[in-house]
Amino acid sequence: MSVASRKRWSEKRSEQRRLARESREGSFIQKPDLPTGELTAEEIIGYMKERYQRKVEFEEARKLIKVKVPISGPIGIVHFGDPHVDDDGTDWAALERDIKLVQETEGLFASNIGDTTNNWVGRLGRLYGQQATSAKQAWILAEWFIKSLSGYWLYMIGGNHDAWSGEGDPLHFITSQTQALYEPSEARIGLQFPNGKELVINARHDFAGGSMWNPTHGPMKAAQLGVRDDIVICGHKHKSGYSPLKDPESGKVMHCLQVASYKRYDRYAREKGFRDQSLSPCVVTIINPDATDPVDFVQVFWNTETAVRYLKMLRND
Repeated sequence: MSVASRKRWSEKRSEQRRLARESREGSFIQKPDLPTGELTAEEIIGYMKERYQRKVEFEEARKLIKVKVPISGPIGIVHFGDPHVDDDGTDWAALERDIKLVQETEGLFASNIGDTTNNWVGRLGRLYGQQATSAKQAWILAEWFIKSLSGYWLYMIGGNHDAWSGEGDPLHFITSQTQALYEPSEARIGLQFPNGKELVINARHDFAGGSMWNPTHGPMKAAQLGVRDDIVICGHKHKSGYSPLKDPESGKVMHCLQVASYKRYDRYAREKGFRDQSLSPCVVTIINPDATDPVDFVQVFWNTETAVRYLKMLRND
């Protein structure tokens, strides 16, 4: 058979198969036209626009959270250092003392810089075997600590230990019952006083940057390279530090603070050779909205009882 003949034969067979297939199409099973259950691209885009708008509202509202101070005159804030309420090395006598001072002192409020519990999770769960309290008891203590100061909290920050809970952080639920403002990593608070004065607190569990020579390197860096806030404060490193800075343009005095921890004895610190650099487990800032000199607007105390005496004197005056 010649090449031309084979080609004509192949084309004829292809045409026959095509005609046979077309003749059977009427007897083929037709797939039902069922809904897919998926959103269309247009519907997904509309949903994403809505989610983005909610994200914008969420982020913009937290650039500066305005909080009205409920009383006139000077106030104090006890900035509780990392509490670690369930750790064997935590100074509960000091923690109870400072809680009681807040409860009994007019004009004294509270804040928490993070790491409320050890919150050992995952492979770190084995560390509960090295402390007297269980995970359940840790949350009993945390709830007691937070609720004991209900109505006094200006802000609460989540620390790295708290973040280990992920989206199921129990502190969200506990703080929602106490009117406490809880932010997982940072809070920038604008305290608005009845006389019209405003004080801005920039609080994080930790600020980026560190120095072996300067314990307040992180807060100082944030104050000088970011916004010029009155109080810039963090915890995490379990050491104390204080560096006041003056903004040369506005004359504002910025108070950069590193607060330590109520966890005074720490196995991890001992193993790593970290020496004791804690002046106090907390720091107290006394704010006088009636002060005319920027230097007198904020005063810093490492001793809570001394701070309370100073606050009472100011308020009596």
